[in-house]
Amino acid sequence: MEIQPQIQPQYIHLESFQFESGEVLKDLKIEYATFGRKITDKAGNITNGVLYLHGWSGSYSSVGNIDAVIGPGKAVDTKRFFIISPTALGSSSSACPSTTGLGPTFPPYTVKDMVKFHMKLMEALGIKQLKGVIGTSMGGFQALQWAVDYPNFMDFLILIATGPKSGRQMNGAYGLMSRIIREDPAYRDGNYTKNPLGALERGSTVGFLWSMTPEYFEQEFETDEEFWEAMDERNQEVAALDANDLLWRNRAMLDFNLENMVSQIRARTLIIAIANDQIFPPSISTVPLAEAIEDAQIFIYPSIFGHYGCVRDLELAKRAIATFLEND
Repeated sequence: MEIQPQIQPQYIHLESFQFESGEVLKDLKIEYATFGRKITDKAGNITNGVLYLHGWSGSYSSVGNIDAVIGPGKAVDTKRFFIISPTALGSSSSACPSTTGLGPTFPPYTVKDMVKFHMKLMEALGIKQLKGVIGTSMGGFQALQWAVDYPNFMDFLILIATGPKSGRQMNGAYGLMSRIIREDPAYRDGNYTKNPLGALERGSTVGFLWSMTPEYFEQEFETDEEFWEAMDERNQEVAALDANDLLWRNRAMLDFNLENMVSQIRARTLIIAIANDQIFPPSISTVPLAEAIEDAQIFIYPSIFGHYGCVRDLELAKRAIATFLEND
């Protein structure tokens, strides 16, 4: 699914930005899109903003992948809410190793930096308070960090297929992805002139095979030949990725851990989980998260798409989301 064509990216530039490490970069670009009904107060501040935060491989346009629940008259009703969908720090075409030209000298960043980056966008847009924050997968990491760092900035959280940290199996899969890229001779310690596509293809395949359920691969492809043809087609999409961007993002994701802090969250919280999710299994990720956040609600549904069910089958959660938002 694609975002509606009338929704176009916009950009702001930060004069400077200080990372959690203390490093400072100047003139950083933030990409974002907005849509829906905008309500402002007498001072011109937007009062009905909902921030949508995309997952590991997304951008501002990823909000189009959840159009089953966002739009006029839908669960997240754009007649009521003004949606802000930015591209994350570290993802092209916001500030990242590839778009800044800094490559391996781009500062390592954290999920906390990603949240601070988007807070600068909120300030630029005149948003002093959000109605809510919605995050999918790695975007859910950011949503949790938002609720910890800025506890009074939003009324509600909707966390989709995420958790308070990455589990050991997730660390293993994405750590292996990073290792495959770093150890490839074509990577050249990040100083490559030509993107090391072979390493990217091998590394990203690890994540893809683990993201879907075994049943998906058996039902989707009738023969081994069809399966490998599909994998080859997918590898062509990987060519759009940048190796340093991917490695920096993986490091931020795998270093994230709010396990001992999520009990501080006071925003009304709905957690959406996929029963077959191998990246964020309910038993070790979403259920403990719901138990840790006071009065959190949780809705779990099955999907043959596994983790990707967080977008491909999200319509199964539309009633739960609509009910949760009835009084907002």
